[in-house]
Amino acid sequence: MLWIPDRKTLKALARIKRRRRRQRIARFLLFLLMLFGLGAASAPPEHDLQTQVDTVTAPQQFDFIDWESQAIAGEIGRRFAPPTIPTDQTEKQALVERFLQLETDMRRLEREIGLIYAANNAQPPNAATLANVVDLEQELARLRAAQIEMAPQVETLLAQQVEAVLRDEGFTAAGQVFPPVAFRLIDPPTALILSPRDKIENQHFVGLQPGLDNGIRFEIEKTIDQRGDVSSYITNVGGLGSYPTMVINTPNLPALIDIIAHEWTHDYFFAFPTNIFWGYQTYPRLTTINETTASLVGKEISRKVIIRFYPAWIDSLPPLDETGQPVPQKPSEFHLAMRSIRTQVDQLLAEGKIEEAEAYMEKERVKLVEKGYNLRKLNQAYFAFHGSYALGADSVDPIGPQIRRLRAASPSLKVFLDRIGWLNSYDDYLDWLAEANIKQDERIR
Repeated sequence: MLWIPDRKTLKALARIKRRRRRQRIARFLLFLLMLFGLGAASAPPEHDLQTQVDTVTAPQQFDFIDWESQAIAGEIGRRFAPPTIPTDQTEKQALVERFLQLETDMRRLEREIGLIYAANNAQPPNAATLANVVDLEQELARLRAAQIEMAPQVETLLAQQVEAVLRDEGFTAAGQVFPPVAFRLIDPPTALILSPRDKIENQHFVGLQPGLDNGIRFEIEKTIDQRGDVSSYITNVGGLGSYPTMVINTPNLPALIDIIAHEWTHDYFFAFPTNIFWGYQTYPRLTTINETTASLVGKEISRKVIIRFYPAWIDSLPPLDETGQPVPQKPSEFHLAMRSIRTQVDQLLAEGKIEEAEAYMEKERVKLVEKGYNLRKLNQAYFAFHGSYALGADSVDPIGPQIRRLRAASPSLKVFLDRIGWLNSYDDYLDWLAEANIKQDERIR
């Protein structure tokens, strides 16, 4: 007997075909990305750093290829059939506020659950307490499911609003923002950072599973540090410049949009071959320049999105200085301490006193922990990671103030970003400083 599918079945089959077609397109795009992004390689020796790191981290490495193939396929689907979002601006604001409130409520429940277990000193809770924990965990699961259901709408809405500002700033090709703003609100991979021991430099990055247990972090770091030539540091990150980019949830809307725009900036730089294919990776100073630039752009775009679409949040924005840039954050006790430590460590390493520098960092870390600061590790790799963001209140790097002045001297955000994008050496950056009559700092090498 000949089977003739009904209309419902035909629609389901059509959806399956479209999904498979999008997945094939995504895999093809990912193949092109890998083809042009990777150079020729030969089998490295067993003592090679990359080989040893891959061996140690293999069970915990984040599968970027699998995530990218699925995320790109999903993004293609969204472009053809975007999630339904409200048309009224008030309803759009309410949608985002509900999403942010869910994040606030979930964090509160997680703290309550954590405090219950902490109060029991790692002992099993009694029946009444256990019942309370079960109720809290069920409520947490309910809120998490509600947030996951809302996420595609919120991601699409915020992407459209960031694109509206970028369009006004001139970041378009054929009338469309390029690259399109695309992100997912997820816990990004945990980052393993490696630095040489004799200087502070972001030498290597490995993406590991999100929320990696502290015990696992310690074992990986301990094994790698035994090489003797590198220091390691594993940390959480707020976002990652994949495509779509990965953005961590936060209940603070200006901070959330800041991260979205920050990661989009990295995607924008990817269009500049001199910057991404060899300049960014070859010159550590360019890493600091690009990360600092992305931080500045994130704040600038976030401010414009908030003013345009979310006026209720305007009072939470920092004031602007005479150049139109946000007033730098006032250093806290912790920031001042880290500045002092970094300055002393740089001096000791410059004198070749590696062991003395490491002993000094550990001594200062203990002091900060005794003051209540949660500082699990402090070494060259720690400073290599956090030092890439030269706008931070604890930064001693003059690139932060320099980038702020270069942005203020640029006629537009696009002109500023394009000039950054075409930098392919630190000398190019120094030439730009000279053109803008900005003095160099002798500490930079």
